[in-house]
Formats: sequence, structure tokens, C-alpha cells
Amino acid sequence: MEAVELPDPSPQHGEIVVSVASCGLNHLDLWLKQGSTGDDLRLPRVPGSDVVGHVTELGAGVDPALAGKNVVIYPGRGCGGCDWCSSGQPSACRGFRIMGYSFDGGYAEKVVVPAESAMVLGDDPDPAWAAVPVAYVTAWNALVTKGGLEKGKTVAVWGAAGGLGNAALRLAEAMGAIPLPIVGSEEKASWLAATGWSGDIVVRGEDVATRVRSLTGGRGVDMVLDHVGAAAVKSSLRMLAVRGHLAFCGVTTGHLVEMDLRQIFGKQLTVAGTWIGDPSDMRDVVRFLGQNPQALPVVQASYAFDDARAAQDAQADPGRSGKVVLRSSGPAEA
Repeated sequence: MEAVELPDPSPQHGEIVVSVASCGLNHLDLWLKQGSTGDDLRLPRVPGSDVVGHVTELGAGVDPALAGKNVVIYPGRGCGGCDWCSSGQPSACRGFRIMGYSFDGGYAEKVVVPAESAMVLGDDPDPAWAAVPVAYVTAWNALVTKGGLEKGKTVAVWGAAGGLGNAALRLAEAMGAIPLPIVGSEEKASWLAATGWSGDIVVRGEDVATRVRSLTGGRGVDMVLDHVGAAAVKSSLRMLAVRGHLAFCGVTTGHLVEMDLRQIFGKQLTVAGTWIGDPSDMRDVVRFLGQNPQALPVVQASYAFDDARAAQDAQADPGRSGKVVLRSSGPAEA
């Protein structure tokens, strides 16, 4: 990874230029660098999927009211012409792409994006908005749009101290559901407590499914958010209650696994996959966090853009909790 000078972007019809204030990091940034994901990637590429900034230039056909607004960007983009895209569900499009992964993203002074991807924030947005798009839109799509999570329902959340897991934990708590966070170490459990979580915490190393079921009186949970993959999915199925729902959205520990399919039909479970989510999910997230700012992400470390390499090292640290963010200026903060 190296810093380069590129021409300033120019907006086409329906596009805007956004001056980047900050950009959140995700595992996508690391996968782009590592390769071997099976995705059709093209290099060189400017990483960065989570972008917050202000609108500096409008293309033809864009509402003039967007000029100068602070915005957070929906990072997905479909082909624009298929039935899925026409119905507002581009994440199901066969040509779906992600900013900073499939096309240039937010490790930059400026980005050009479709105006419809920009969600307007207030006059002085919390810096934590830069850690929202990928993690929170994925969590919302998995938990709410597809899972129907609501007040009073129980949900076990794997990796609850990481970006996606913590997003799910904070959203579920704010909507009145009953989350049970699962973390990989006592240190991560302590971090959850230090950042405001006061409920039960399950630490991996125990029999996770047995522990979760014991915390629900033997019933099991209504939902599991699993982005861990091979190392977790068997336990996820075991901890679900009858007619529970597995919200599946990642394979951090691998994608091949043997499982007892009787867990699915015997308990009448449903399983739904999520690949980020759609613009409607992003709008719902922006509205919900506007009403529940306590559910915004915890930014654990922030770096200037010139320190992007150090920021990626922090993102890759398995002991890390919370989110890592790049910002337009200033020294590192951790």
C-alpha cells in the first residue's frame, strides 16, 4: 500500500463529490490486501468502504439542496438495470460491488458517488458515524430486515466486541431486544463492560451453546447472529430455540463445515444470509441512530490518512475491540 496523487474526481449525471472527513476500516480492507478470497478483484484499488464527509460538488440532475451537506455513504452499488436493482435491493444483484473493494473508496481526500447513496447527517455529526456503514447495515439487514428482531426477543451475538458483532449488540439493546454477547477472551469481556454493557457475557472456551441455553432457562435464543463461520456454526444451531433464526453474515474462521442437519428441520429453524444490505437498510440505520445515538459505534483508535498502514495493522490485531477509523488530519488516538 502506498500514497499516490490521483486527479480530482469529476461528477457525472446523478453523482456528487464528497470531501472525506473520515473513513472506517473493516475486514474488507484486509481481504483486499491479502487476496485469495475468490472475488474478482482488480488492482490497484483505493480501499475504504465507510465514508463520512461533506458534499463539495454536484453533477447534473442532483438536488441542489445536497450542496454542502454532511453525509454518510451507502457503500454498495448494483448494475442499476436488473429486477433487484429496480426494486431497491441491489445487494441481491449479480453485479453487486462494494466501495473500497470492487471500486475505489474512502482512503482519499475526495470520492465520487451516486447522489442516491448519500444519507444526510446533521450539522456536526459524531465522528463515530465513520464506523457505521458496513457493520451497521449488515447487522440491521440480518437482525431486523430478515430476522424480524424486536423488543423482548433474545439474540446471541458472536464476536460482540468486534465491529459487526458490537454493532449488532448495540442495535439489539437499543431496540429493547435481549442480546447475549459472545466474546473470545476475558479481555474482550472487560472491554464490553468498560464501554457500557452490564448484562451477561459468554466467553469462548466454555461450552458456548450450553452456557447460552442455561442463560435462557434451557429454552435457547430466538436468534443467533453468526459472522464467525466454521468455528461457530454448530454451536449456533445448538443454542437456537425451536423455530429460531440463524442470521448468517460471515466466514471469518472458514467456510467449510460438517453439521447435523437434523438441528435445522427438527427444530424448524430458519437460516438467512446477508451480504451487507440495501439502501433501505442504510436509511433505517441512519434514522434509528439519529433517535438512539447511544447505539453509535465505539471508536477504539483513530489515525490520520498518512498512517493508513498503522491503522490496518490495528484492524488486523486479533486482540482489538471496537472500531478503527482514518480521519483527515491529526495524530493517532488509541
